Amino acid sequence: MALTPHPKLDELRRALQRCLPLAHATTRIVYRSTSVDYATSGDLLTGAGSKRNGGRWNPMGSFETIYASTMPDTAMDESIAHHRYFGIPIQNAFPRVFVAIDAKLSKVLDLTNGKVRRQLRVSLANIISEDWRKEQDQGRESLTQTIGRVAFENGLEALLVPSAACSNGEGMIIFPANLKRISELVILNASALPS
Repeated sequence: MALTPHPKLDELRRALQRCLPLAHATTRIVYRSTSVDYATSGDLLTGAGSKRNGGRWNPMGSFETIYASTMPDTAMDESIAHHRYFGIPIQNAFPRVFVAIDAKLSKVLDLTNGKVRRQLRVSLANIISEDWRKEQDQGRESLTQTIGRVAFENGLEALLVPSAACSNGEGMIIFPANLKRISELVILNASALPS
């Protein structure tokens, strides 16, 4: 299902292009959670599930996106946010598999930086509180999905974003199709995962 573009799509495209010089390289460990069904080293780094279903930072059916967090507790909170949103008992979210990923990226834009958000003319409150699921269910692309789209279109490898599920938490939204040759994602202790 194609979503109706966000009314600020063109404005955000221009603003994000102005932000490209603020993108930087980063090397850090990030954390990812998944259901047991997708806990293989082959599945964890594809972003195929988010392409199929959509997420806060990518519209349904658009492009692969890997959702990770900069801290393990944020990854936990993000992994059960869906259950909290729909009132599903938290225990139904488990079992889950958590992995650490060594991310070496060369082109990351930091939306936790107020200067970047001012350039984009989006507030921290709008990023965190927007009900992207409701927008998507009503056939509209959300603000954050639009930001993700224009970031992907402009060749960014990842966005560092504030977490909507964990106060002071940060997420890393990675676009695997945009990874440069010098960039890599390595699951630590991957040999312990099912094949």
